[in-house]
Amino acid sequence: MALLATLSGVLAACAVSIPAIDRAELRVQGARVTVVAPEGFCVDPQSVDVTRAGGFLLFGDCAVLNAAEPADAPVSAVISASVSNAPLPGSIEDLRGFLVEGPGVVTLGRSGEADKVRVLSSRIRDGVLYVKIEDRGPSPVPGASPVFWRGFFEAGGRLSIGTVNGFADRRLSDGDAQALLKALADRTRAANTAPADQ
Repeated sequence: MALLATLSGVLAACAVSIPAIDRAELRVQGARVTVVAPEGFCVDPQSVDVTRAGGFLLFGDCAVLNAAEPADAPVSAVISASVSNAPLPGSIEDLRGFLVEGPGVVTLGRSGEADKVRVLSSRIRDGVLYVKIEDRGPSPVPGASPVFWRGFFEAGGRLSIGTVNGFADRRLSDGDAQALLKALADRTRAANTAPADQ
């Protein structure tokens, strides 16, 4: 019983529940947000992290991460998801203006070098802002393509961000990247819908 109590305390301190392969529950600023992967992708349990800034996790090929063969082999990509400790600031259109046309463009990159970041395209569909980005600065993901997609949406009362990155030696089409972000957004929003709203 003492061991069980100790483990319970450690898990509570981490603010993250044990992931159920394709999803993880993050507790950010008092809100619990369940993030759900697209089909064929699974949570990398070592990547799950919650800080004062919000929550973060990575999704990868289920076969690689869990030694379990998925029904359909997923597109070769790495997907990350972030959950903010705050709700969407204003409308999704306001966010697009800030990120794509305003000072927020510097936050879209991953290298930390603003002069290396360029927005290639953006669109809003079904409450999701899709942004295609090129970052010619150093990448934190070895072998990653300099071109990647981000999707912004609200789930569980918090702003969520999905990033889909292909690899330099294996092209990821725009259609595949957007489909993965759409699946991430759709599944995550569905998992955080209050019963009365379903």
